[in-house]
Amino acid sequence: MAVGYFGDVVFQTSDKRILSFRDFKLNASSSWGEHKRNGMKPEWEFLGPNSEKVSFVVVLDANYGVSPRTVIERLTEYVESGTISVLVIGGKKVGTKWRATSLSSDWGHIMSGGELVKASATLTLEEYA
Repeated sequence: MAVGYFGDVVFQTSDKRILSFRDFKLNASSSWGEHKRNGMKPEWEFLGPNSEKVSFVVVLDANYGVSPRTVIERLTEYVESGTISVLVIGGKKVGTKWRATSLSSDWGHIMSGGELVKASATLTLEEYA
């Protein structure tokens, strides 16, 4: 069953394949301008929202039908090529469009011959307006 997707990376769980994520974080913030006033407390002006940011850890395990190296290479390509895509979780879009801004991977288990068996990758996305 599909959990969601970003680009053509589909997060799913089934009896044959598990590609999931954990530690999903959504950060929303705003910008404010400070107007200093002589002898008085400053006055604040709301300037508008900042771009939202999302980060999550992609769990990769070859024992569950996933090629960790292939997924890491695909996500790295998104970051390095400036890919813009929607992020869908549970059949609903999160925000509007997102750009992949960084990927940090942890190669947890490498077999003899260099085969990557278990890994995790932290993907950071920023809202694209």
